[in-house]
Amino acid sequence: MSLLYRAAALGFGGAAATTGTYAGVYYMKRERPSVAEHLKSSGYKLIFFIENSDNVKLQWKEEFKSDRENIKLLIGFTGSSDENGGKALEKWCASRLNEEYSENLEGLEGVKNYCVLRTIDSQLSRNKKGILADNDSDKWNKTYDKRKATTTLSPRSQIGLSGEWGQRNDSKNADLPLIKDWCKTQSQSYFLAYQKTYTNVYNWCTEDGASVTQ
Repeated sequence: MSLLYRAAALGFGGAAATTGTYAGVYYMKRERPSVAEHLKSSGYKLIFFIENSDNVKLQWKEEFKSDRENIKLLIGFTGSSDENGGKALEKWCASRLNEEYSENLEGLEGVKNYCVLRTIDSQLSRNKKGILADNDSDKWNKTYDKRKATTTLSPRSQIGLSGEWGQRNDSKNADLPLIKDWCKTQSQSYFLAYQKTYTNVYNWCTEDGASVTQ
């Protein structure tokens, strides 16, 4: 049975079906759905859904890095390379996702934590960061001022603000509510390692953004 069929038979498209990323996953007739099928029907989106094999590879690497020590314990990985750790995590997820679903399945929480796409807010949390609270006025001001001072790194258009920084010298009061709305929306979007959205959220929406200069 081809890798393409193995992926397609379980309802996976994208890189899983087109590049053989979902190696080792076999279609079997079952009375109960697989873990993958259950998660899909429950609203989860698997990392394997990402298009482009290079993007999938990068996602697994970043997923491994995001909680390295706990993932090592979970999957029994003892190496030091994040790239190899990502490959090991991918293999572990492929195996678990193919099993029949049961609420008592060993490793199920690990699958939910490390085999699916998470939000940018979740990625920030794993990095011990977070979106500024609405009432953190002083911190919002500091981050805003740093973005205004780094015009090449942080053009206003990067987050949908109109005009150029030099044309908007007194726009902070008008800008900040728009920035906060943007931050709330983008923090709930998927963390995709091949996109720049996470970096933009980090720069514009966190306390640490006030220290980012390049």
